[in-house]
Amino acid sequence: MEKIVITGRANVGKSTLFNKISKRRISIVENIPGITRDVIESKAVFQDKLFKVVDTGGLTDSKEEISQAIRDKVLKLYKEAHKIIFVVDGKAGLMPEDKDIAKLLYPYKEKVYVAVNKTDSKKASASEFYELGFDNVFEISATHGTGVFELLEEITKDLPSTEEIEEKADFIKLSFVGKPNSGKSSLLNSILKQDRVIVSNIAGTTRDAVDVEFSYEGKDFVLVDTAGIRRPSNINYGVEFFAVNRSLEAIEKSDVCALVIDATEGVSRQDMRLASLINRKAKGLIVVLNKIDLVKDLDALKKHVDKKLEFVYFAPRVYVSAKENINIFSILQKAVDIYEEYSRPIKTSYVNRVVEKILEEYPQNSTKPVKVYYTVFSPKPPTIVLHTNNRDFWREDYLRFFEKKLREKLNINYAPLNIILKEHQKKEV
Repeated sequence: MEKIVITGRANVGKSTLFNKISKRRISIVENIPGITRDVIESKAVFQDKLFKVVDTGGLTDSKEEISQAIRDKVLKLYKEAHKIIFVVDGKAGLMPEDKDIAKLLYPYKEKVYVAVNKTDSKKASASEFYELGFDNVFEISATHGTGVFELLEEITKDLPSTEEIEEKADFIKLSFVGKPNSGKSSLLNSILKQDRVIVSNIAGTTRDAVDVEFSYEGKDFVLVDTAGIRRPSNINYGVEFFAVNRSLEAIEKSDVCALVIDATEGVSRQDMRLASLINRKAKGLIVVLNKIDLVKDLDALKKHVDKKLEFVYFAPRVYVSAKENINIFSILQKAVDIYEEYSRPIKTSYVNRVVEKILEEYPQNSTKPVKVYYTVFSPKPPTIVLHTNNRDFWREDYLRFFEKKLREKLNINYAPLNIILKEHQKKEV
């Protein structure tokens, strides 16, 4: 699929334009320079044309590690792009940084379109931007959408028409979540075998949730790298607040979440909170212990993990090293296993027979016998509704035991399993 790349210096409105074109609020928009650090992609449709729109980090001449990483990544994207939208700020006028970026774009002059943003301001003027040396100059307002239609009409006119614009239904959406600096981006890059997401030792480098399409052994994935999630009391309002909210949204939209934990630090209370959150949302969960190349006693670590995360005993544990490429593709294999269980239909009549058999073989030791009149099963996530004589008769310990037996007999080993108790209402005669 062809890519349309949006570039420009920091804080000229690239992310606002990206959100307008993609018709989704994917990139964080705030008046703080340099908010977008990673490359953000989204499918977009204009008229009958399907393409990818790419939001890039703001280019600066800074020698900082992150700014250099953004620069290297963006230069690679220029080569790959079908067309490039060079966004400048009509209100601020032509800046030296605009001229620096223009020099980088000259080798691709024929596919560059200058978008003079904020031309809804009385102070704005597009005329001076012809000095940059590009033939295609458009006046737009990314915020209000003025001029964006005309820009897209020109840029997409040589794209082939497509009638198949629906996304595949069988993508497995796998999100990498965890505390800041646990190695989520490094893992994603190791899987993709390219520096797709910016990696740095600065906690909080990833600010947006970054989606990447990827195929592995015949299975299609959307891999999502998210911003690190700290305890709410430690989150500052502003960019981090929005980034964390975007990460929580990514969990909500995922099929499976890989909870990435720094193996050198062990399982923290925040890791336990995140595992609990993913479980409550009924998303598939893979517990990923990263940096095992730095762990001296792996057996002790495994015991520690099982003890701390006993409440999600069914979630597979995967021990990896992003740096040394140890066991990283096991994450994808476990995601496939979970997704297959997660989406597999099971006949309600069969579930009824299994429930009856468990209750018969393992009755609750109580003066108040548990009865189930009938069940209802639905997938994505696997959910069993038990219509019972009295919800209060189900002791907590018996319900946990009952769940384990259900998993065993229904072959749901890794996926979340919702059990909902509903009191059976007898019909009045």
